[in-house]
Amino acid sequence: MNIFITNKKNILEKIFINFKQECENFNIKNLNIETLNNLKIKLDKKIFFLKDICNIKIIKEKNFFLEFYNNEQFKKILKNNFFENIGFKIILGKNNLNLIIPNLSLEFRNKISNILKNNYLLFKENIENNRKKFIFEIKNNFKSKDEILFLEKNIEKEIFIIKEKLKKYFEKKIYNLLND
Repeated sequence: MNIFITNKKNILEKIFINFKQECENFNIKNLNIETLNNLKIKLDKKIFFLKDICNIKIIKEKNFFLEFYNNEQFKKILKNNFFENIGFKIILGKNNLNLIIPNLSLEFRNKISNILKNNYLLFKENIENNRKKFIFEIKNNFKSKDEILFLEKNIEKEIFIIKEKLKKYFEKKIYNLLND
């Protein structure tokens, strides 16, 4: 039983570490192709990295050219105002757009924090999906009601701990972003 809990705890810890790494790699003062490549976009309940749906070229500092591989995805991104919602200015083309990153005003910092918020929500959803899998595994692999209750209680405790850890880290990152 302890091995089961330890294994699940390790999975949750890896999720947190991945979130932490993504946040550390996100540098608002140096928004570059690498940062844009790793932006996550949710389309039709699937998550894509920007680099997987378009080709990104730098025109000049704070000015990028994005050419989309799929016109339908391009239209959906425009319809959802993805880039505008995070504070970027865009100039539209047929199957492409010119992305202009504004100066670091407080308003832009607030909007750009939405990128981190979206990431936070995706990782939180990942934790919740794992919680459901863990509970399912417990119910399928253990027969004793006492074992099941013990494991469920411990898994819920670990889920709560990792969600709180994730939330605190996210709040700290947002605070630093807005006050840096």
